Parts: sequence; structure tokens; C-alpha cells
Amino acid sequence: MNFRKRARENSEVETGALSDILFFLLMFFLMISTLASPDAIKLLLPESSTAQNTPKEVIRMTVDENKNYFIDDSPVQYDQLESVLSVQAKAKNAETLVLRIDKTKTVQDLTEIYDIAARLNLSMVMATDKKRN
Repeated sequence: MNFRKRARENSEVETGALSDILFFLLMFFLMISTLASPDAIKLLLPESSTAQNTPKEVIRMTVDENKNYFIDDSPVQYDQLESVLSVQAKAKNAETLVLRIDKTKTVQDLTEIYDIAARLNLSMVMATDKKRN
């Protein structure tokens, strides 16, 4: 009987593919979390007693209380607003601008955005919160 220990090869686990899989999972969850909350910027919206559904292909614009402008949650400077809206309208083939503007903003702020939307032939819908009784 031969009871000598045999020389064994060291076994290894290949982990190169695991980092690729982890990267793709991370990208997937980042994209899904962005799509899950399109209205991530918190605002106090004006209230309305009626509600309407909006079309599927829209451009979402947000103006917060500090007059910061966001198009689809990406910050935009006011002087670039018209060009960015134009590019977004062509890219998405959208005809509607959904405006979420803080209720502390003035009518003049709303009118400035309305003028830009009118020049681009975009119909405008203002987002509101449901009125509480």
C-alpha cells in the first residue's frame, strides 16, 4: 500500500467575469432607479380640483423655489433653456411640455417659460397637486 501524499495542484476560482457581471448589475439598477422616480425634485405644487392624464412622450420641466431649471431632472441654465428644450422636443418627438413650478414663483416666471414653449410650438401642461378638502 502506498500512503504517500500526492502533490496536488492548487485550485483557483476565476473572478474576472464576476466584475463584469457586477458592473452590468450596477448599471441596470442605476437606470431603473432613475426611471422609477421621474419627479425626484420635491416641490410644493399649486393645487387643482381636476386632474388630467398627460401624453406618453412629454418633456418634463421643473422650476424650484430658487429658480433653478431642470429638464428631465438635468439642471439647465436659463439662457440655454430654449435650445435644450428644442433638442429634447426633436429627440423625443414630443409636443407637450409638463411644467412643475413651485407655487411660490410669480406669474412672470410662468409667462417666461410659456413664451419659450410657444416659440417652440410646444403645448404646455402645468402639474398640480390634488386639492385637499
